[in-house]
Amino acid sequence: MVTTIQVHEEVLERLNALKKETGAKSTEEVIKMLLKSAKTLKGSHFGSLPRLKTFEREKIDRFG
Repeated sequence: MVTTIQVHEEVLERLNALKKETGAKSTEEVIKMLLKSAKTLKGSHFGSLPRLKTFEREKIDRFG
């Protein structure tokens, strides 16, 4: 089934720019790529800041 969607000119320009950057054949391909990347999990940041101290609550609750 083919359908039409309405987007602002700015969004269309950004889709076309991304289409050019990625070498996609169509705007539909760009949209599918964006949907796929939105659904995939990002890599873990565990261990990316090794010098960061572990979180500990203060013994005195200042907001209590």
